[in-house]
Amino acid sequence: MDEMTVIMKRFLLPAMLVAMLLAGTVMAEASPELTDARATAAYWTQRNPQGDELLLTPAQVEAENAVLRRRNATLADLSALPESVSGAEVRERIEKVQAIGDFATASLPDLYKNGSALTAYSYSFARKNCNLAALPERTETRYGVVTRRANLRLLPEAAGWFESAGDVHYDTLQATALDPAEPVAVLGDSYDKKFAFVRTRFYDGWLAKEDFAETDRATWENFVHPADFAVVTANKKTMENGAGESLLFQMGAKIPLAAGADGDKVLLMPVSDNGTLQIKRRPPAFDATLHEGFLPCTENNFVRQGFRFLGDEYGWGGLDDSVDCSSFVGDVYRSMGIELPRDADQQAKSMANVIDLSGMGEADRLAALESCVPGTLLANNTHVMMYLGQDDAGTPIVLQSMSSWFSFGSDYGKHYLRKVIASTATFLNFSGVPYIDGVHYLGSLR
Repeated sequence: MDEMTVIMKRFLLPAMLVAMLLAGTVMAEASPELTDARATAAYWTQRNPQGDELLLTPAQVEAENAVLRRRNATLADLSALPESVSGAEVRERIEKVQAIGDFATASLPDLYKNGSALTAYSYSFARKNCNLAALPERTETRYGVVTRRANLRLLPEAAGWFESAGDVHYDTLQATALDPAEPVAVLGDSYDKKFAFVRTRFYDGWLAKEDFAETDRATWENFVHPADFAVVTANKKTMENGAGESLLFQMGAKIPLAAGADGDKVLLMPVSDNGTLQIKRRPPAFDATLHEGFLPCTENNFVRQGFRFLGDEYGWGGLDDSVDCSSFVGDVYRSMGIELPRDADQQAKSMANVIDLSGMGEADRLAALESCVPGTLLANNTHVMMYLGQDDAGTPIVLQSMSSWFSFGSDYGKHYLRKVIASTATFLNFSGVPYIDGVHYLGSLR
C-alpha cells in the first residue's frame, strides 16, 4: 500500500530545474509506461525458453514460507496461534497498528473526512473505539472467515481519512484488502461492537463484523490449511457464493475444495448467517482464471501472472478493487503459494536471496540486477517493482503498480498515473535520478 513517491524538499526540484535550464536540456517528458512489445508477456517468455522449469517444488515453497515467517514478524501461520492471548499482547498489537498511520497519540492529525477537516471528536472517538480500556487480562481467541471482499483498517472506522479534501483514493486508515475465504483470528471487539481486531496471515487490523463470520476452530482450520483447494489465477474474478451474492476475489485467493455428492469436487464458499459461518457448496469451473492448487513456481509464471494486471488501476491498500505496488507483487507470488509480507519495505529483504545495494554506484546496481531472475523484487522504503529481464538494448525492464511519476522538463512536476505498467528500471525518481539508484534491496527465491 506504499505510494512510490515521498514529499520533495522545497529547494531540491527548483534547483534541478534551474540546472537543466542552464544546460539547455529542458524538454517535455513522457510517462514511464512502455507500450511496445516489451509490455507483453510473450516478449519475455519467448526470450526465456528455460523459464517453465520449476524454481521451487511444493515442498520447497513451504520451506520458503517458513524462511519468510522467520525473517518477518508480520507473517503468521495462523494454525500455530494459541487458544488464548494476554490482554497485554492484544494492547501491544493494537497500538502497533495505530502507529502505522501515526494514530498512536492524541494529537489531531491534519486530515479530511467526508470532504471536511477531521474533527477532534471524530479522532478521539476512533481512538476510544479501539476499546483498550476494556481489554481483559486474557482473551480467548475466536475464529472467523471473511465472507466478502473487505477492508482491514488501522482504526475501527469505516469512513476514509484523507490528506486533502478532494482526495478519494489514498485513505490513510486503509491497511489492506482481504478476499472472501480468508481466515482471521479474532482478538477483541471495538467499543461500538461494529469492528473486531483480527490477525491475518500477513497483517493485524480492524475488520467490520459485517464482512466476516465466526466459526469453530476445526472448521476455521480448513480455511487456514485446506487439504485441497482452488486458487484464483486471474487478476480478479467474480463468483457466486450460493446465497445470491456475487463475490470479488483477487489473484492468489484460496478457496477450500471438498468432494461433492457425485464425487466431483466442490468449492466451499463462506456465507454469514447473522455472523455465524455457513458453508455453501458450489461447483468449480477450472480454467485460466481458477486453478486446482497453486500454479507451478516458475520464472515464466511470474511474468505471465504479473502481466494479467497490466493496465489495472492503482489501488492504495487494495482500494478501488485493485492493487497497489506491494499487493501487486504479493498477489503474483501467492498464486504460486509464496506468502510475502504486505508492505513494500519488507518484501524484498525478507526473501531467501537478498542483495543489499547500499553503497553501490549505478553501474554496480545494474550489474547486480542483470544477474537476477525474472520475478526478482526491487524495493525501497516506499515502493516495490518486479523484474522481467533485459530488453534487446540491455535495459532492465520491470512491472509495477505505479501511483505517480515526476518530470523535470517543461511539464515539470508530479503526475498521477495510477496504473499497473511495464517500465524501465531507470526512469527518473522524485529527485531526478534513475530509479535503480534509489532501490535498497533486490530479493528473490534463489
